[in-house]
Amino acid sequence: MMKLKMIFGIAAIASTAAVAQGPQCDHAQLPYQQMTPVPYDSTPYSPQDTMPVQCSNPEVEAYIADWEAGKIDFNSIKSNSSIAADQQFCKSLDDDGNVLEIKDCDKSKSPVGYIWKELSDSPVVIGITDGGKSDHAPHFHGQPECYYVVTGGSKTLADNKFQSLNLGQYFYIPGATIHNTPIMSDKGLGVMYWYPNNAHFNGFKYYWRKDVKNLRVAEEAFDRVDEIRKRDLNLGPYGTNEKVFK
Repeated sequence: MMKLKMIFGIAAIASTAAVAQGPQCDHAQLPYQQMTPVPYDSTPYSPQDTMPVQCSNPEVEAYIADWEAGKIDFNSIKSNSSIAADQQFCKSLDDDGNVLEIKDCDKSKSPVGYIWKELSDSPVVIGITDGGKSDHAPHFHGQPECYYVVTGGSKTLADNKFQSLNLGQYFYIPGATIHNTPIMSDKGLGVMYWYPNNAHFNGFKYYWRKDVKNLRVAEEAFDRVDEIRKRDLNLGPYGTNEKVFK
């Protein structure tokens, strides 16, 4: 359970396409053909009570308005038509990182205590999570990401320290920036997440520590994040905190 790499928990698989130009080459590069970027240690932004201008999106704002009005909850929220009908269900991961369907959207039935729903793949990738107390692996990706807290609360890596992320708050993470939100409280954490101006999740590439092995400047960024986790949360590196999150 502790070994899984998650966004927030969600395992990711590919990378934003770059266009290669040449006399016989005019196509999107595959993820393995692209350079590994060097990440920033953390977002310079802190959680806030209003929508960050970088996160503004009418579809997300409509979801949030309905949530705040009590018109929808985790079970009743609906995906748009960009999510295939046979994929509109609550998902989680097994111990091998395979995606599972979770009946009744009950996170207690998840092997990792964590579930999510995909709400949109286009024109913007949007999803929603429901998680219990659990550790999460620091990671980064090229796309900026936004959160809105729908349930519970936790602490998240922001401006080189772990800051409170509370119910009803927003959080902006620029692209190529390490982020990390262990769920330290028994009350759990649920967020709506979205990637401003980025569609088609199968084109994203998530980077974990293992993906920057031997790229020392990137490894050092992950080392500094581990130091901040120890300083602020008294956590060891990801995968070494079973006693805390059992």
